[in-house]
Amino acid sequence: MAAENHPTELQQDEINVQTTTTPKNDLISFENPPSTEIDELNQRIRNDLINYCSSFVEDDEEARLYMQRVWKKYLHYVGDVPMLSSFFDTLPIHVKKSALPRYQEEIMQWCNDLFRFDAHALLCSIYYSETFQRVIRFALKNSRSKKVSEKKAVIYVSTDFDTNLIADLTSLSANIKFEHIENDPLREDLIDVNRLEEILQRDSNDSEVYPAIVIANIGTQLMGQCDDLRRIKHLCERHDLWLHVIGNLLGSFAVLSTDTQEQMKMLCDSLTIDIMEMFGIQNLPYLTFFLRSTTDNQPDSITTHPLYDFILHSPSISFLTIWSISQRCSRDDILHHLKHSLDLSSQFLQRLPRLKGIRLINADDQTDGFTYKRIASGDSVDRPLPKLVVVFRFEPNDFDEVKDFPSSNQIDESEEFSTYIDLLNRWLFEKLSQEYRKMHLEILESVHFQQKKNDENASNRTLAHAIRFAPLDHALDDIENDDMQDFLNDLENYSEVLYATMTGRKNLSTIVWGYKNLTVVPLTNWAGVGAIRYVPDDIPITDESELDETTKYQIDSIQAELVRQLQKNDSAFSLGGTAEESTEMLYLRLGMIKRLDDIKILLQKIIINGREIEQSFKYVEHMAEKVKEGIEKVQKDLQDENLNLLAQGGILRQLPIVSNFMSWWSPPPSSTSSSVKGRSYDLNTGRIESTEQIYTHRMQIQKDSTSAQTHNDHDLQSTSEKQTETETT
Repeated sequence: MAAENHPTELQQDEINVQTTTTPKNDLISFENPPSTEIDELNQRIRNDLINYCSSFVEDDEEARLYMQRVWKKYLHYVGDVPMLSSFFDTLPIHVKKSALPRYQEEIMQWCNDLFRFDAHALLCSIYYSETFQRVIRFALKNSRSKKVSEKKAVIYVSTDFDTNLIADLTSLSANIKFEHIENDPLREDLIDVNRLEEILQRDSNDSEVYPAIVIANIGTQLMGQCDDLRRIKHLCERHDLWLHVIGNLLGSFAVLSTDTQEQMKMLCDSLTIDIMEMFGIQNLPYLTFFLRSTTDNQPDSITTHPLYDFILHSPSISFLTIWSISQRCSRDDILHHLKHSLDLSSQFLQRLPRLKGIRLINADDQTDGFTYKRIASGDSVDRPLPKLVVVFRFEPNDFDEVKDFPSSNQIDESEEFSTYIDLLNRWLFEKLSQEYRKMHLEILESVHFQQKKNDENASNRTLAHAIRFAPLDHALDDIENDDMQDFLNDLENYSEVLYATMTGRKNLSTIVWGYKNLTVVPLTNWAGVGAIRYVPDDIPITDESELDETTKYQIDSIQAELVRQLQKNDSAFSLGGTAEESTEMLYLRLGMIKRLDDIKILLQKIIINGREIEQSFKYVEHMAEKVKEGIEKVQKDLQDENLNLLAQGGILRQLPIVSNFMSWWSPPPSSTSSSVKGRSYDLNTGRIESTEQIYTHRMQIQKDSTSAQTHNDHDLQSTSEKQTETETT
C-alpha cells in the first residue's frame, strides 16, 4: 500500500523544511487542531503522487537527481505556499482588503531593496499574457490626455516578439494592433530606432490608429542584446507613448552594488522580470514594476490604487509566493543562480578571443558601446552591460580561401563555402552537446547574422548556423568551473580539427592525383574531408555513365568491403552513395582529421586494403569459374552414367508391369555396384572424385596432394628416411 511506504528523499526534504515564523498575536485561533487522521491522509496522498511520478525515472539517474534538486530548491525558497493561498482565497472580500496592503507593502519594499527600481506599484501575474494585458490596459487609460476611443492603439514591438502572445492579446482587445519594427541590419534582435521614428511620424497623422506603447528588450531572447532605451525613451516622451521593457538583463541590476544602484534610474515607464529564470525556481509569477506614477497624485494606498481590484480578484498564490521568498531567503540565496550564470558567461567571453576560428556573433559594438548608458540614466552608467547569452560559431578569419575552395558546377563558390562552414558548425555542436550535456547548448539554424567581407548591405547577407550558450535558461547550477574549463579546452581542440579538415578538403583533389586507383567524388552535404572511390587496375577511371552494370557492381562490392575492413580500426571511414545523391555508385566518405598529414595516412590505408580486396575478389572469381566448369563436367558424367545404366538394364525394365516380372525372372545386379556414384570437387587440387569412398568408409579420405611442396617438405622426408634406415640397421 502507498500509505505504508517509507518517505523518499524528496518527501523527507518536505518534512524537514517547514515555515517556522508565525505572527505573535494570532487574530484567529483554531480550537480543534488537525487530527492525526488528516495528517496521515495528507502524507499518504503526497507519497502516492511522488512515488508514482518517480517510478517513471527509476532507470534514469540524471532525471531522478534533477527532480530531487529542483524539489529541494523549491521547498527551501518557497515552502508550502499553496496551502496559505487556499486559506487566503477563502477569506471574505472585506478581510482581503484589510490584509492585502500589509503584504503588498512588504513585497514592494523587498523588491525595491533588491533592484532599486523606485517603483510606484508592483503586479504579480501567473501568466505572461496576463501581464501584458494589464500593462496595456493601464497604459491606454493613463498615457494620453485626449480620448481617442474611435481609433486603434498601436503597440510597437521588435520582430522577434512572440506571435502567439500577439494573437492572445488581440483576441482579448479589439482596439489594439501590433506593429513590428524591422531589426537593425547590423545587430540582431534590436529595434531600429530610425525606422521607429519614421513609423511614429506616420501613425501620428493617421485617422484610424494612434501611437500608444513601445515594448523594448533588455536582453533579447535569442542574442541577449539590448535596445537603445535612451533614444527610444526620447521618442516616447515626444509622442506621449508608454515605454514597457522586458528581458533577462533586467535582473542584472540586483547584482550591482547599492551605491551603483542608487546612482542609476531606469529609462522606462514599466518593466517585467521573469523571476523564474532569474532565481532558477519553478512556478513563480512574473513581476511587473510600474515606474511611472500610477495614482495621479492621490495618496499611495492600496485602497485607492488602480490595480487594487485586479489584485484582489486574482489568485493570491501569485503574490504570496513572492512574499514567502522574501521571508525565507537571503539576498545571496536568491541571486546565486544569476551570479553563477554571469560568471560562466564571463569565463567564456574571456577565453573566446584566444580560440582560433571561433567568432562571437553577439559581440558588442565598440563604436556605440553596450553599457548601462543604453538603458539607464545617472552617474554610473558607463559600466559595461553583462552578457547572459553567448552565441558563437566556427568561421575562418581569412575569407580569401573562398576562391580556392572546391565547389560543384551547380553552386556558386561563396555559397558552397558558406554551406560547408555551416556543416562544420553542426558537427561542432553535435560533438560538444554529446560530451557536455549539462551545458544545454542549442543550434541556431539559418539565422541572418553572417555577413560577406567588406559588404555592409543587409540584402547581401547570407544564412548561417551558430551555437547558443545561455546558462540562465536552465534552473540547475550544475556547471562547475572545472567543467567550463574542460569545455573551453575541447572547443579549442575541435577548432584545430575543423581547420585541418577544411584545409584537407581544399587540397584533397591535388593529393589524390598521385594515386592512380583513387578518384574524388564530389560531395556537398558532408562535413568531413570528402569522398573517395577505389577503382581496380583493369577498369579505366571514366564517367559513371560509361560503365556497364557488371562493372558498377564490381566497384560497389569493393567499396562496401573496403569500408567493412577499414572501420575495424578507424572510424574516419563510412560508406556513401544512395539514389537521393548525385551518384548512385558507392564511395568512401572520409571524416574529420586532426592534422593535414592524416589524409595521406587514410589514402594509404585505402590503397593497401583495396589491393588486397581486389586480389581476393579476383581469386574468388577464378575459383567460381573453376567450380562452374567442374559442375558442368560432373553433370555431363552423371548423365552419361545414367544412360549406361539404362542401356544395361534394357528398355523392358523401365515398363511399369513388365519390370516386376523381369526383376523376378532375372534379378538386376546389386544396387551398390550398379548405382550412379556421386561426385565431389576438391577446391585445393581442382580434381573431381567419386563419393563412393566417403559413403563406404563413412569419412572423407585425404588423397595425396599433387601440389608443389613447401620449403619444409624435403627436410621432413629426409628425416623420415634416415629414421627408417636407422631402424633397419
